[in-house]
Amino acid sequence: MFPEGRRILIVEDEDLLASLLSETLVSHGFEVETAANVIGAREAIRDFDPDAVLLDISLGEGPSGVDLAYALHHKSPEIAIIFLTKHPTAQAAGLSGADLPPGCGFLRKDLVRDTGYLLACINAVMTDRSEEVRHDLEATALVAGLDAKHLEILRLIAIGYTNDQIGKMKNASQTTVERWCAEVFRALDIDTKGNVNPRVEATRRYIAVAGIPERP
Repeated sequence: MFPEGRRILIVEDEDLLASLLSETLVSHGFEVETAANVIGAREAIRDFDPDAVLLDISLGEGPSGVDLAYALHHKSPEIAIIFLTKHPTAQAAGLSGADLPPGCGFLRKDLVRDTGYLLACINAVMTDRSEEVRHDLEATALVAGLDAKHLEILRLIAIGYTNDQIGKMKNASQTTVERWCAEVFRALDIDTKGNVNPRVEATRRYIAVAGIPERP
């Protein structure tokens, strides 16, 4: 699928995931370097000269993966960019209003356990077929109508938190949380008086686009 010696930079602040991805890609003929943040990634890009970057959106304090992607798009457009994230969209990662640079792939972390699928996605983006790897657009269609705040409420519902727990986390009253949940159900066109539990249905919708959410 890939010529020997293709170089890929993994920018991921979870050490275990970065190590697993690195081992997988090395075993399939890639030369691999890793970085935990944007500063380290910039140094690696200068010294390693990658053909592609596998990039997390959320990288802790400092610039985000989206910031790095825009810099690469302008300065090194020949480098293929594949976002790898647990978030269904960039907006859900807290980057309200942020669009991705053209030509990027967007891949959910929970799907990369399938090595063949991961390699196929990398190959698609590296051969100018990034539109085949845009899980964020699939998510947007399934949760259309939810802004970043309501996506976050949906995520908390999917984790299993009660309204009382969500209120404590968001410093909001029970009435406010109930209103937020009702707005989520309405935006998703979930019948709160039907035969299906609306929280369960909302959770199913979230998992369909973002996978099972991690508990803190």
